[in-house]
Amino acid sequence: MADIATDKFLQAYGNFLVQAWGMPPLKNRFKKDPEVVLKEFGLDPEGAKVIVEPPGPKTTKATPESAAALWNDGKKAGTIRFIFPEEPPSDLSTKTLTDSQLEAVAGGMLESTGDYCCCCTPCCCCT
Repeated sequence: MADIATDKFLQAYGNFLVQAWGMPPLKNRFKKDPEVVLKEFGLDPEGAKVIVEPPGPKTTKATPESAAALWNDGKKAGTIRFIFPEEPPSDLSTKTLTDSQLEAVAGGMLESTGDYCCCCTPCCCCT
């Protein structure tokens, strides 16, 4: 069972969230069969059961590293806690990136500002 690197996890997780928030049929399919949908986005649970949970108070101190570790540890244990915010953060639409910032992101942190490209980073999928 191979671990997924933090940057690859965050890129896949962020891509999944954005698409699920924008496509209700995808969100509904995910809720019914999270393992299959996540695999389509590059997050293969490799036979582990995925338990979908909303963000909670413990997720505020999450880091990108702890998010990937939660996924990788869950795969090894056979049960992955997958934190899924039902809706995008309310301030998501107020954030704007310049073209140069968009080019620099590539699924990670903006070097110039230290901001993360994912709206829930530090990732909301950890405790």
